[in-house]
Amino acid sequence: MPLSADEQRLLDQLEASLRAEDPDLARKFDKPPSPGRGPRRWAIAGLCFLAGIALLVVGMLVGKFWLPVLGFLVMFAGVAVVMLRPGKPSGKIDVPDDASALFDR
Repeated sequence: MPLSADEQRLLDQLEASLRAEDPDLARKFDKPPSPGRGPRRWAIAGLCFLAGIALLVVGMLVGKFWLPVLGFLVMFAGVAVVMLRPGKPSGKIDVPDDASALFDR
C-alpha cells in the first residue's frame, strides 16, 4: 500500500533530520545490504559436513586414526564456510576518534 502525500512528506522530514543529526548512522543505512549466507554457501557447508561424517565412519571402520581427525576438520571447515562473514576485513579494529584519550597517561 503506497504512502499518502502527507505520510511521504513526514517520512522525508524524518530522514532529513536523521541525516542532519547523525550523518554516520545515515551513511550506514545508505550502504547496500551484505550478501549474507546464500544458498551456495549452505550447499558447500552441507557437502563438507556430509563428507566429514563419511570420513569419520570410514576411519572408524578401517581403524585409521588420522581419517576421523580429517573428517572432523572437514566438518569444521564446512561450518566455518557458513559462519564466517564474507568481505569482512580481519584483524582491523574500529576505534572511534575520541577513544585516543583513554590511552593517554
